Amino acid sequence: MNILIIGCGDTGAQLANTLDELGSQVSVVDRDPAAADALSEDFGGMFTTGVPIDQDTLKHAGIEGCDVVVAVTKDDNTNLMVAQIARDLFGVPKVISRVSDPRREEVFSSFGLSTVCPTILTAASIAGMLEDEGGHKEQITFGGTKVIFEEMPIDRQYIGEYAEAIELPKGNVLLGVLSQGGKLRLRGEGMQTVIREGDSLIVSHIMA
Repeated sequence: MNILIIGCGDTGAQLANTLDELGSQVSVVDRDPAAADALSEDFGGMFTTGVPIDQDTLKHAGIEGCDVVVAVTKDDNTNLMVAQIARDLFGVPKVISRVSDPRREEVFSSFGLSTVCPTILTAASIAGMLEDEGGHKEQITFGGTKVIFEEMPIDRQYIGEYAEAIELPKGNVLLGVLSQGGKLRLRGEGMQTVIREGDSLIVSHIMA
């Protein structure tokens, strides 16, 4: 699957790294060339510096041949414009936009756009974890691919070790470590991935 990600902040970079590890062809666009530093050393996709709503920038990044465009910049208006350009001008089959303000989801929906609101997802996830003492799961669909995000318990023997040292079930990719207090420490943040008392792993895998 060819996926174009607009925005290489915390969310965009993590998504790009994850989808790249899962085998997708990933291209990323950001205004700031330094944003590429957030991509992993093993990232095998393409990074383009430019204005996200500029058609030439989008063409250079491969929008004309992509299956999915995901707009996750920090600006809701930019995400909306990118989504409209991708769908209406380039005919991208699947377009997903992040909208930070829950009150604006209705505006995005009125344009017929698929949205992800991190504010709503975070609140729902925390509420679900409070109700369910077991591992919590979330599912997101990218194009025709379903990706499962799952919380996994950590054996006490790993306390003090790096999360990357834990052997995961085949097909799972480590996203980060969730503390007992609910703070997510993303993979790639160095010493912050050291396992502490009460931590659990957040992993992802493609649903067969």
